[in-house]
Amino acid sequence: MICKEKRGLETSLLSIFPQYSFLLSLLVVFVHSTHFSVEELQSVARLPFFESSFLEKWEFFFSEFLGQVAVPGFFFVSGYLFFRNLQSLSQWREKLGKRFFSYVLPYLFWNTGMTVLYLLFQKADFSVPGIFEGIFLYRYQPVFWYFFQLILLTYACPFFALGLFFLRKCFSPKVGNLLFGIFPLFFLGLVYFRLDIPYLNEDAAFYYSFGAYLALLGFGISGEGRGFPYENTEKKSAFSPLLLLLSALLCYGYTVLGKTIGLLLLTTVLYRISTAIFLLLLCQRGFFAFGKKYADHNFYLYAVHYLFLRLWFMLQKHFFPEAGEALLFCFYTLSPVYCLLLSQATAYLLKKYANPLWRLLNGGRGIRKI
Repeated sequence: MICKEKRGLETSLLSIFPQYSFLLSLLVVFVHSTHFSVEELQSVARLPFFESSFLEKWEFFFSEFLGQVAVPGFFFVSGYLFFRNLQSLSQWREKLGKRFFSYVLPYLFWNTGMTVLYLLFQKADFSVPGIFEGIFLYRYQPVFWYFFQLILLTYACPFFALGLFFLRKCFSPKVGNLLFGIFPLFFLGLVYFRLDIPYLNEDAAFYYSFGAYLALLGFGISGEGRGFPYENTEKKSAFSPLLLLLSALLCYGYTVLGKTIGLLLLTTVLYRISTAIFLLLLCQRGFFAFGKKYADHNFYLYAVHYLFLRLWFMLQKHFFPEAGEALLFCFYTLSPVYCLLLSQATAYLLKKYANPLWRLLNGGRGIRKI
């Protein structure tokens, strides 16, 4: 869906983050709706065109090629928002406090609820290690690996912010912001050389720090005194997204045809971040504007979709045990609609009859600015 394109200095990345986040949430639903394994989807790009079915190609495009950029996009946005306008230690502490309510509390609450649910249905072992892993290590809510990484990046890796303040103190604020680029380069190096940091995903740290870096440089913030002006010609407006798309396709091509492991990992990361920013710039140019009205439910949709999809697959197997490709195509394509409708209905009931619970489940989104 396309709305009238917005132009001028008032246009900024901040104004389109809501519909962008909603788009990413729908892509995450597609990732978990596929009828094929990861290996089967990845093989589609390597097989001759007619050796894979239409359904495989369809699910490959949304669940693999586009779907795998959703979480990198979330990390990018999170880093961008955290480091935007970060000027002092007091602001840093304030941001940490706000994210405790929007990250940590919902993470613990959802994980606790899912652990209890699994215990009630005797799908989990009633043991201290099992309960600990369920609550703190997202064992029964696997989609929350993203929030586990985000909490680590926000609280357990303070060297991002402290390093920024140190660089600003040693040099000037502008030079310090510029030198912050050593962080995303550092994590790219870890990805290339396959060097692991315990518990932390190095690619996630790259996406997060790269988003932070663009925020510090003022990328996309117009009308705030330090941003880059929004492109005001059709030629310029089309150039950046097309360049990013070309970069993403070239990088993805190497992930299919390349042989060197380090370069395979590096181009995978670069293809994902290029595609994520490409989608962001499409949203900035007016695509997917209707998603803004669902912004307050993005977190809830992300958190609950996996549970809804388990029910979705159970219904498919019960009523259509031998469904053909056409029916599977319909189930797959409609899965985001099903999850969205069910999340909207349950969110409405929660807000109406259990508003405090809704605020906790949704991390306060739509209530306070985070």
